[in-house]
This record gives sequence, C-alpha cells and structure tokens, in this order.
Amino acid sequence: MATFKNGVNGSFSGRVGNVIGYQWRGINVMRALPRKSNKPRSEKQLANEMRMKLAMSFLSPLSELIGVGYQQAADGLPMTPFNIALSYHKKHAIGGEYPDLYFDYSKAIISTGALAPAEALAAEWTDEGLAVSWHASPQDGNLVNSQNTTILWCLATNEKWDIRTSGITRGMGRYLFPLPQNVIGADVHVYLAFNKALSSEMSESRHVQVQANS
Repeated sequence: MATFKNGVNGSFSGRVGNVIGYQWRGINVMRALPRKSNKPRSEKQLANEMRMKLAMSFLSPLSELIGVGYQQAADGLPMTPFNIALSYHKKHAIGGEYPDLYFDYSKAIISTGALAPAEALAAEWTDEGLAVSWHASPQDGNLVNSQNTTILWCLATNEKWDIRTSGITRGMGRYLFPLPQNVIGADVHVYLAFNKALSSEMSESRHVQVQANS
C-alpha cells in the first residue's frame, strides 16, 4: 500500500499498480516495476549482463573502499559512489568480445580525486614479501607527509585482497608487505592511492602488475 506525503498533491511512498514511489538521497523517485518477457535475450543484452558480472566481481569485495574513493565524484549527482564506479568499469575495464569478455585489471581505478597521483609506481618480490615503491621527493617536505597512502593487492588467480589504509605516508616512498613463502612469487595486481589527512580529498589510483616468478 502506498502512502502520500504532503497530501494528494505530494510525493508517495510504496506501490501503486506497476509504479513504486520512494525517496533516494533526499530525492522523491518513481520507477516502474520490471515486466517479464518471454523473448530470448539478444547478444547485446547478454554481453551487458556479462560486463556487469565481471565489474561486480571486482568491485564488490572493495565496496567500502570504493565508497570513499568515489565519494567526491558522486557529490551533487543522483548516483552512489559505487554506481559511478560500476558504470566506469563496465565501460572501460572490460576487454575482449562477447562471449570472451575479461576484466582488464590495468584499467581499474579504485579512487578518483584532485590530489597528484603516484609517480613511478613499482612493485617487486623480495625474500620477505611484496615491496611497493613510488616517487617521493624530499623537496615536497610536509606536503607528502600529510598525505596517507592506501595500498592494496590481490592474487590474479583468486581476487583475495590485502588492503593497508593507515600507517603509510606519501613521503615514505616505499612499503613492504611481509608475506608467507607460499604467496611470494605469485602473479599479483597492486593499486595505490593517496588521501589527504583529516579530509576526503584523494588522488586517482595507479596500478602495477607483478608477474609470477618463473
């Protein structure tokens, strides 16, 4: 049953026939219920569904981080940060042709923003773990030390993420993930972004892949 707000001339909440009224992010919204169809889905529809699944598979484990990383991009828009990220990755981070679509990790972006992104991002395996480095100029002084660094990496084979969001500053220029021997040497994807302390300002993320040791 639908209920009216501010009388019969106001917005309504609930279902009326095939229409649902609700409030989303302070905006009164109406949408039609989906209609069932017996028509076979077209190749374009199937490709779109596959793109959605591939993008969701990457983003879902990172939903909290994506919510922060895309917050500025969502300001003033009737979309959530996650939906903006989903739209981007469906369009730009899917490679191949249907039905041979795949997720392109090199095109993925886990945060956006106006801060200067990492330069000369690199990563390599050491005997102790995964060493990640980036350019940190001594001339930047307090600027780089007032910016925290978010680093995350995942195994290319199973998308299990290891995320560090505190205790690393831009000025450090290097961080070592201590890892067990059974992980060292695997094929991994690494992402890094900066965020300004005590604010929501972030940089666009950067990506580097570390190939498995042969």
